Amino acid sequence: MSTVLQQFKDMRYEIEPMVYKFLKELGGARIIVACSGGSDSVFLLYLLKSYEEELQLDIVVAHYNHKWRAESSDQDGHFVQKLSQDLGLVCCVDSSHEDSVKKNETYARNQRIAFLRKIAQEKESHVIAFGHQCDDILETQIQRLGRGASLDGLIAPRPIHKFEQYPTHIRPILRYQSYFIQAALKKVSAQWREDSSNKDETIVRNKLRHSIIPELSQLMKRNVSESASRSRYLLEQDANFLNELARERLKACFDLEPKLDRLQLRSQEKPLTRRAFFYWLNSLIEGDSVSSKLQDQILEAIYGERFREKFSVGLSFVVMNKRYIWIEDGS
Repeated sequence: MSTVLQQFKDMRYEIEPMVYKFLKELGGARIIVACSGGSDSVFLLYLLKSYEEELQLDIVVAHYNHKWRAESSDQDGHFVQKLSQDLGLVCCVDSSHEDSVKKNETYARNQRIAFLRKIAQEKESHVIAFGHQCDDILETQIQRLGRGASLDGLIAPRPIHKFEQYPTHIRPILRYQSYFIQAALKKVSAQWREDSSNKDETIVRNKLRHSIIPELSQLMKRNVSESASRSRYLLEQDANFLNELARERLKACFDLEPKLDRLQLRSQEKPLTRRAFFYWLNSLIEGDSVSSKLQDQILEAIYGERFREKFSVGLSFVVMNKRYIWIEDGS
């Protein structure tokens, strides 16, 4: 065992409680660990490795190179491979194959997620671990508030996020802030890679992280990231309750029935109908997310007095008459 890992194990840092319980109940799991080489993902890797025996974990490291920083990006990959080798772990690496790489955070995230899910499928894993930490919560909340997010949008990133058709996402270090993580790594002389693009404040998340949120903490004289973490937890409890209620009252949506009773949807309060109906729609029209504006239009139509409505969603149409709602293929 490496000296760094032994020191890290001796510190006995805790996994986020919900994630620890989840892994404990699995009774052994192969986990794909997303590792960029930055401090957060390196801390995550050491943390899970330190619980390897206790939780019977089978860890596979995955690194995706977006090719945004030329040689420096390649060096990140070499670093992650070397770290994985030192820890006795398998490491899977891939790079962007785009001729002209799109420097867009959303596009990059989608590429990375697709790669991680591909590796999970190849390695027969049902769990992917991410290095999101406490500071990421407020950054995400602010960005999503700017887009007019719903309750579900404001509870991201969640400690555990389950999907119908994809591996479960877990975030074992969501309770720790960046300053704590870096101090912990320095304490055991662990190395990590600094991404120079993280200092580019033309990127919204970086501007929030380096300027706006620190100023807000100073102005309010409190740790706003910790407060946001508590808000996320309380909102998740509310969302879970609404989900249970929606499943009970609008079961057909969650059973993915091909045709829904419009009168039944109209009989419920809009918050329940919204989450039930769009669970149904997003499940049946895979890959075509419905914009917030279109969501509002469809919901208003459900409760409206027009007998016949038709909305284009991707290559399909949502059609409703006075009594029923269904999906038609528009291809």
